[in-house]
Amino acid sequence: MTAREFAHLVNTPYPTVAQWLRDGRVPGAVLTGIGQLKVWMIPKESLKDFRRPEMGRPKKSIETVANGLPFEPLATSKLVRKVRAKKLGVKKFTKKISPKK
Repeated sequence: MTAREFAHLVNTPYPTVAQWLRDGRVPGAVLTGIGQLKVWMIPKESLKDFRRPEMGRPKKSIETVANGLPFEPLATSKLVRKVRAKKLGVKKFTKKISPKK
């Protein structure tokens, strides 16, 4: 069956099914060429094994939830800032004020 037929059978819009096919979420789907035209062919047996992908954002991993952050927070002590400033060649800036006349 074609991708449009598959979309009709699973009651899903064709663009969504096309995205699933590009992502490899439909088992057994093959992109075949007919002349210069490319068509997704999906075996009817895959309809039995097909499970609709979950909607929304992917779930957070256990490690991210346990730590609170997916990365280590940077240290912001004065010493660390001074070392970074020296490495980058940043000089401390002071504004000079001219005397009043």
